[in-house]
Amino acid sequence: MESMAEKLMAARCRLMTRAPWYGHIAMNMVWIPSEMAHIKLKEQKTMGVRIVNNEVQCLYYPPFVESLTIKELYAVVQHEIEHIVRVHCLRVDGRQPIVWNIAADMCVNGQKISPRIGYHEPTNNTVIIPFKDQLVWIPDDFPKNGTSEEYYDRLVKHAVGAHCDCGNVTNNNEGEPTICPNCNSASDNVSKAGAYGGKMLDDHSTWEMSDASQDEARQIVKDIVDQASQKCQGQSPGHLQDAIAELKKPVVKWCELLHQYLGQHVGNKRSTYSRRCRRQDTFGVPGVSHHAAASVNVIVDTSGSISSKELQQFFSEIEAISSKAKTMVLQWDLQFQGYNKYRRGDWKSFKVNGRGGTDMAAPIQWLCDNHKIADVQIMLTDGYCNYIGKESVNFPIITVVTNNLTASPQYGVVIRMDPAK
Repeated sequence: MESMAEKLMAARCRLMTRAPWYGHIAMNMVWIPSEMAHIKLKEQKTMGVRIVNNEVQCLYYPPFVESLTIKELYAVVQHEIEHIVRVHCLRVDGRQPIVWNIAADMCVNGQKISPRIGYHEPTNNTVIIPFKDQLVWIPDDFPKNGTSEEYYDRLVKHAVGAHCDCGNVTNNNEGEPTICPNCNSASDNVSKAGAYGGKMLDDHSTWEMSDASQDEARQIVKDIVDQASQKCQGQSPGHLQDAIAELKKPVVKWCELLHQYLGQHVGNKRSTYSRRCRRQDTFGVPGVSHHAAASVNVIVDTSGSISSKELQQFFSEIEAISSKAKTMVLQWDLQFQGYNKYRRGDWKSFKVNGRGGTDMAAPIQWLCDNHKIADVQIMLTDGYCNYIGKESVNFPIITVVTNNLTASPQYGVVIRMDPAK
């Protein structure tokens, strides 16, 4: 098991030297050996990606890794990264999974005469891709730069037959789900892609294991893509520019995400004597309040790099938070600058301290050391800072960063916020 992990690491290191943009993304993914018990056929146990616990994970079957050369693994890792950047795992919606798998692989693999993945051998100008003659490629009569959705629609519309796992072909020109008369397989085992089908280089069933919403997944993927693009400026693949641009479109409102966290962790209600009990209106029986049941720590970066406009935006957001939860504000630049309760309207008199250097690892450690962890932690920063290691964070935390070009932490959920808005 360990030797296969080393072999996989060698392929990722080769990517770092030959295609560093892919290499940086590969190094930010979590690679997990797996027996892939959810797959019955041994030959279908390969490798697959998912987005779980706010991180991009890749499950791999050790015998599959063992069967490939490092150069072939190089191409397979690229294939997985392409799926992740395009967020294929969360774009299936109500489509037929097998047909969607073919459409997604068309996008990733490109055309057979001009593949988008593969190890380019400098000596003879060949491209090394495992099972190259068996894979799914973009057909000559399909647009070269289409989306997975476009390819899916073409496959369904122009399908001339349904190819079942048992080998039987059923004529079907209506684009409707098919039941194979030979083995009575349901539509999930039938591909209506006709002659456009081929071998899957990886396992797509792991996509269903993702626990992130599409919006959250785009934020997670965007973060690792941004890091790779910053370190390898001008080296991101041209055929992925549209997919990368899609990642940059704002899709998650962090305040809505906060609301989900509050509801998930505490239910947002508490007992109180300030309200009468509607069911039993008797002295001494508490009622229920839905105001400020949850507790939130807001870590505010008060370093010198934070502009006045950003501070105004920070306290506008804190004001909104305080209407939904018990709010404590922890100010920090290079050191502790205060930990105070915040009530609605406090922005008028709240004193901002600090304006020195920046250390955004220390405030989290301070909360842990002083046993001040709340239901949710929110960090507001411009990203010109360091972050604590993800192994130290095992509680809900949202980091709101106001600069699209700065680094992001490796823990929790990261939201980019335009300070001008």
